[in-house]
Amino acid sequence: MTDPDREPPARRPAAALAANVSSLAEDAWNRLDFRRRLVLAGVALRQGVRRVRGSAIPLVIAALAAWIAYFVSHNLLGHPTPFFAPVAAWICLGFTYNRVPRKVLEIGAGAAIGVGLGEVILGTLGAGGWQLAIGLLVGALVARLLDRGDLFTIQTGVNAMVVIGMGTMGSQMTGAGPSRLIDALVGAGVAFVLAVALPGDVRSRPRRYVSSMFTELATAFGMIAEGLRVGSRERLRDAHAQLRGAEQILGDADTVWKSSAQIIAVNPAMWRHRPQIDELGRQLELSNRAMHTAEMLLRQSRGVVDEWGPDPDAAGLMDDVAAVLNALAGSVRHWHPPWLARTRAKDLAADCAPHLAQPEEWRHSALLSVLRSMAIDLLQLTGLSRDQARYYLPGTGTDVSSLSVRGDEESGVWGTDEPLVVDDLPDSESHDAADERRD
Repeated sequence: MTDPDREPPARRPAAALAANVSSLAEDAWNRLDFRRRLVLAGVALRQGVRRVRGSAIPLVIAALAAWIAYFVSHNLLGHPTPFFAPVAAWICLGFTYNRVPRKVLEIGAGAAIGVGLGEVILGTLGAGGWQLAIGLLVGALVARLLDRGDLFTIQTGVNAMVVIGMGTMGSQMTGAGPSRLIDALVGAGVAFVLAVALPGDVRSRPRRYVSSMFTELATAFGMIAEGLRVGSRERLRDAHAQLRGAEQILGDADTVWKSSAQIIAVNPAMWRHRPQIDELGRQLELSNRAMHTAEMLLRQSRGVVDEWGPDPDAAGLMDDVAAVLNALAGSVRHWHPPWLARTRAKDLAADCAPHLAQPEEWRHSALLSVLRSMAIDLLQLTGLSRDQARYYLPGTGTDVSSLSVRGDEESGVWGTDEPLVVDDLPDSESHDAADERRD
């Protein structure tokens, strides 16, 4: 058998290329494999249910705003077809809690200006294809002159085109004249009043997404544990698909977090929430690292199963990782200090001591080495700095490292390494902590 270390240098790039091709082929197979598609479909369905739960109340409020806007324009102002009133209300409010009054006014102004420009072009140039293009051009140019917001420009151009397009239809809406502009203003006004009267919480959505990501990542580690326990490569392939789904949620969480961070930056009334949003951003940075570590653990687990078969000891450690992630998910969702998760992460770090490695089983030792990195990631996710986390990992030394990467610093919210006090925990976690202490 050829020793890879003695292969000619020309063959080494070929070997690396072959490994990359193999990884890409596996990803492609997972996209085609029906079983893996079911795993991904399950992740997507669970996340869809979470989105529905999070959007239910905002959608009810938007529907109420649309009805109020229609009622005002139709019953109080006497407009026969107040189409733009409910449309403007819906466009301004949307389907999330992140309703900043300034943004609502911006979108409403864009809709009203677009409707007004459309009326002017319809009344002077008539309706048709080239008039519609003129409406879009003029509306977008005026919007760019008045404001730099993308939504403002989009609403101005779209509403100008809609008004001109209605002029091509021989319907009751044709010839509505200034009433359409008034309807748009009514819809925007109703939306603004509800946005001020029923302000949303910009913290809830990013917390929900980060918590969901932890839950799905914990599910992936549960699959890895099961694959190691029974020696099933098929179950490890399921875990690979589950990780892909968790990565998608991580990307969505990052998008939602950026939106909340931008809203807080421009709204002084919400500046008091900045520490929590900053901590969620730190959580996302560390979660991205943990996701890469999880991929390395999955590859090592495949090697263990292929060469040694079942590994119950490693499976138990994977279950411990899943337990930490589930505890973190609860802490982030309900926003209470992650003392239980931190305690479990410390126990995991202690179980990854170098002297527990088995030199004769190098695959198990390699897996344990990557698990040490995961223990550090989890400890940092509970609020510790990287140096504090290394203190709880046996065999890392006491040298202080330079803080060069975001997330390596101590959390500004959960950074204090306080002892686990059962009375401070929620009821469901108090029993778990008490059971652990008795054990």
